[in-house]
Amino acid sequence: MAHNVVMPRLGLTMEEGSVVSWRKQLGDRIEEGEVLFTVETDKVEMEVESGDTGYLSAIHVQLGEKVPVGTLIATLSDHPAEAANPSESPALTSHLMHDRATDVSRCRRADAFSTSSSMGAHRSEAPASARVVASPRARSLAKALGIDIAAVKPARGQRVVEEDVRRFQAIRDAASPPPVESSAPSSRAFEEKALPPGHKVPPA
Repeated sequence: MAHNVVMPRLGLTMEEGSVVSWRKQLGDRIEEGEVLFTVETDKVEMEVESGDTGYLSAIHVQLGEKVPVGTLIATLSDHPAEAANPSESPALTSHLMHDRATDVSRCRRADAFSTSSSMGAHRSEAPASARVVASPRARSLAKALGIDIAAVKPARGQRVVEEDVRRFQAIRDAASPPPVESSAPSSRAFEEKALPPGHKVPPA
C-alpha cells in the first residue's frame, strides 16, 4: 500500500513551499511522527513529521523547487522492496542530469579560464560567503550581526540556518575577553609622590 506525502500548509497564508532537505534516503524506513523533511517558505523554515509509517519509495520534487500546497512530493510504501531505485525516481533523475550539465558547464568555464589566463587575463573568484549554502533568514541575521556567513558551520547537513548563526554569535561573545582596567598610577600621581614635602606639581 502506498502513502502519499504532500506539501503541507504551515500557515493560513501559505500558498507554496519548497523542500530544502530530506532526513531519509530512498529505501529508508520512516516512523509516524519522525521528521521526514524540512520545508522553507517566504516566512518560515520548519521540519515536517511523517504522518505514516513506511519506506521512502519515491521523491517527486527537487530540492529548492517551489510547489503549491497539496502537491505530491513523496511516496511511502509498506515494504522496502517497493522502494524505487535512485535512477527510477523522476525528481532524482532530473537532479542528476542537472548535476551532470553543471559539471560540464564548470569544465568549460575552467578551460576558458585557463585559456584567458595564458593570454594575461585575470578573473576574480566569487567571495566565500556567496558559495555558502544558507537560508535567507540566516544570511539576513549574519549581516545584521556583522558575521561572515562563510565562518559559520552548520550543525546538521551542509546548509546554514538561523540557529547556526545565533550559536556562532554566542560562542564568539563567550570567547571575547572582558576589558582590562589599568591599575598603573598616573604620571602626575608619581610626580607628587616623588617631590619633597611642601612642593607641588604645577597644574598641567
